[in-house]
Amino acid sequence: MEGPLEFLRNIKSVAIATVDNNRPEVRIVDVMLHEDDKLYFLIARGKPYYKQLKANPEISIVAMDDNYVTVRVKGKIEFVDNSFLDKMFDENPVMNHIYPGDTREILEAFCLPKGTGEVFNLSTNTPKRERFAFGGETVSEPGYRITDKCIACGICKDSCPTGAINEGDVYSIESSLCLECGNCYEKCPNDAIEGPFEF
Repeated sequence: MEGPLEFLRNIKSVAIATVDNNRPEVRIVDVMLHEDDKLYFLIARGKPYYKQLKANPEISIVAMDDNYVTVRVKGKIEFVDNSFLDKMFDENPVMNHIYPGDTREILEAFCLPKGTGEVFNLSTNTPKRERFAFGGETVSEPGYRITDKCIACGICKDSCPTGAINEGDVYSIESSLCLECGNCYEKCPNDAIEGPFEF
């Protein structure tokens, strides 16, 4: 699979969530460009979406392909110089029909220069989860963790649907295989499991 940001550009139409007066809002938006490890978008100034971005410039993106591979990303956007408009219209020729001629002047360009994300791959028999960061951000590993309070009773291992838990003096969870379902957490008799940790 290509990198997660290129994955989102290739899918193109993604769901983007914003916040408006402490309420979530979501819409389908096209990723117009992936360049220099940044995602670029267009927005018309008259849309409520534009006002939401101006008031709170944080977004969350999600998309899934035909193979049930999902990529989620979140971060803070930045509005960029409108010199990017010509490049985005060149890369997305349909925009010339939607905003012909000078009507494109209502548009502004913005990018997601840094953020954190997760790839969740359901295309294989055993689902895999991988986290990533870009633009200098850092990210925690996915899944639950077993602490040193573990008494190695094996209850968590028996309750894991993906077999992500390994035996030992203190059991451990293979984070990439953890579904984050919480079954082990609920079944542990010694409160030795913590998480999950948001990316």
